[in-house]
Amino acid sequence: MNNSLSLLVRKFLPTKTAVANLASLREIAGVRDPWSLYEPIFEDTREYPEYNTINVRLQGFDYPPIERFQKYVHQIAKRFHFKVVQSYAVAAQTRNSVIFKPNSTVVNNEMNYSIYDRVVRLDGVAAPHLHLFVQLLQTHLPVGVTMTVKEHEKTDENYRYIPDILLKQKQEELKSLDDPLVRKNLGWE
Repeated sequence: MNNSLSLLVRKFLPTKTAVANLASLREIAGVRDPWSLYEPIFEDTREYPEYNTINVRLQGFDYPPIERFQKYVHQIAKRFHFKVVQSYAVAAQTRNSVIFKPNSTVVNNEMNYSIYDRVVRLDGVAAPHLHLFVQLLQTHLPVGVTMTVKEHEKTDENYRYIPDILLKQKQEELKSLDDPLVRKNLGWE
């Protein structure tokens, strides 16, 4: 009886090498994403056209609200998975307003004020997401701040920098030195 039991055990129980070859249940099942445990993940294969580069320009008379809203635009752009290429300030423009006395040309009051400007440059903006992005920004736009959203152009890059008048004058002088008449008058030829 004892022999028959040991024979049965040897026949049906695997040896140590056979146990080593068996995979565990975790290895058989594989690694699972916890998000797909209860619901399957469906890949979105739709493709939308994208804008090349978008400029979100913020302008206003008071700098702190513009600065805070620029930070908000940056955060929302990241949530929409847009690539924020650059975020920068543009030099303030000073304007002059004159208030006249009623029915005359006599100046009653004169005011100087500054217009501050911030630009957030975005890349990889999908067309359907841009409308939602702009609506969200317009909903939260502070009082006194104007927002312009448009595609990036070369003039936007030139608008960013302050022109150096003295440098431009020297460049014009150098260009004029290439003129044969000027070179002859200077005695160079």
